[in-house]
Amino acid sequence: MSFSGKPTNIVELAIENDGFWPNLSMAEFQNGYRLPAEYLVDLLTAELTTAMIEVNRDLAELKARWQGAGVSSVESADTTVLPERTFQAQTYKRAVYCRAKASLLTQFATIIRRDSAENLGKELPDRPETFLAFSQQAVRSLQGRGRITAALL
Repeated sequence: MSFSGKPTNIVELAIENDGFWPNLSMAEFQNGYRLPAEYLVDLLTAELTTAMIEVNRDLAELKARWQGAGVSSVESADTTVLPERTFQAQTYKRAVYCRAKASLLTQFATIIRRDSAENLGKELPDRPETFLAFSQQAVRSLQGRGRITAALL
């Protein structure tokens, strides 16, 4: 159900990834991240694809390191090489889905086109900054960096 009370049509669509990182599911994204029904499937697909590409770039060094250790696919990795492969795959998806939702939330006010849209965007707990932070936390977790990094200058 959407913010407006309209039922959300769940779309069974797979977003193909690069073969190393897991493929993404539009249905999983819609169900797990409560997306408003007002979003068109084309917009959802575009934002999910863009987020996937951005996260893949952020994780390029990690991918190279894991490939050097013999991992050809995160989901099917040998558990002796990548013992937490299921967790890593789920964390990757969280990074992408949260980044896509952050981008989509900034567009919601323009989609509904009501006077209350500006206030709605400011008052809702689902704010773009929150989901972008969730995405970055997931990326940092995959990189093994934790939530904060400090450097001695």
